[in-house]
Amino acid sequence: MARPVEKRKFIEEGVVRVVAEKGLRGTTIQDIAEAANVSPGLLYRYWKNRDDLAGEVYRTHSLALLGQLSILAASEHDVPSRLRVMLDAFLHYADEHPILLKFLLLSQHDLSHNLSPEQNVHAFVRRLVQEGIAEGSLAEMDVNVAASMLLGLVLQPAIASIYGQVSNPVLEHVPAIMRAIEGALGRRDSAGRQVCRSWQSEPSSVAR
Repeated sequence: MARPVEKRKFIEEGVVRVVAEKGLRGTTIQDIAEAANVSPGLLYRYWKNRDDLAGEVYRTHSLALLGQLSILAASEHDVPSRLRVMLDAFLHYADEHPILLKFLLLSQHDLSHNLSPEQNVHAFVRRLVQEGIAEGSLAEMDVNVAASMLLGLVLQPAIASIYGQVSNPVLEHVPAIMRAIEGALGRRDSAGRQVCRSWQSEPSSVAR
């Protein structure tokens, strides 16, 4: 059955706002309906339940963000350069859409099954790490460990910014985060020098 296009924007905004505030498990269809200024009956007409509705919103925004990052990455010639432009874009997203990012982060455990295994952020980062190891810009290590480290270095500052634990805009911290990624994952020669010179390049400018 076709979704109610004319009310779609308000429904999505309601899902994002309520789940970001209460968490998915603390949210009801009634909460979403009130936030979107629609009736619960309308929501049940087009979605089976809360998780069906929230899952669709989660999938839409997750794929949009990953798609944006993938396009930026494709324009760069090596993994350090890709990391830099993606980090810049992601933290800009965190500054511009803190409630939406909080929704995505709070609900990923319950809703990530709405993405195929190839579409989730962990698979995306693992592929990036594998490319970096293959080209020699990242140190050889367990791919899953490296991907987890990379995600932690990127996501934790964004999460801290949402809760006011680091200064905003979080985008200003790109150089420090890139240095941390380089130190943790960058491949070095026997003298301790970075093998890939792109680690020392100036940050790319992502369109605001």
